[in-house]
Amino acid sequence: MNQTGLYLKKIHILLERMRNHEYRDCGLTGVQIDILEYLYFNDDGRNTLSDLSAFFGVQHTSMIHVLKILEKKELIGRRESARDSRRKEILLTEKGTEILESHLGSSDRHDELLFAGISEKDLQVLERLLGQIYENLRQNQTKSTDIMKTDPERKGEYKACSRNQRQKI
Repeated sequence: MNQTGLYLKKIHILLERMRNHEYRDCGLTGVQIDILEYLYFNDDGRNTLSDLSAFFGVQHTSMIHVLKILEKKELIGRRESARDSRRKEILLTEKGTEILESHLGSSDRHDELLFAGISEKDLQVLERLLGQIYENLRQNQTKSTDIMKTDPERKGEYKACSRNQRQKI
């Protein structure tokens, strides 16, 4: 039996635990730091809810929840777009920038732990393979979502069928 999926899940869990523990001192989670980091390195003043949701691959409602927490902690702010008054731009506050800058080295330390003993060539192969796995899943998810949207009768069938049958959809 192929254990790749299990290893990916275990790596994800361990990495999130490690990151959450590291950022606990400033009252943040790894996901919240990821968002602050994205805003820090993409500071073109045009970051919106849609941009963030698309980049992180999450639903708007999930992103709204995290952004509300960051806003309550005064780490981000929102302003009306100069180009389109219907859009709200999301930006780091001075406090958010200070906290993020104090933790910027953490990503490098995480990478060192993750990739210790792995050659640069092997890392390139790993990145290519993980990219392919991601694309396979993303395309399959799109196909499954499209089936549910276009054939409402299949929606109930999908929920009621077994795991093996779901893979056939």
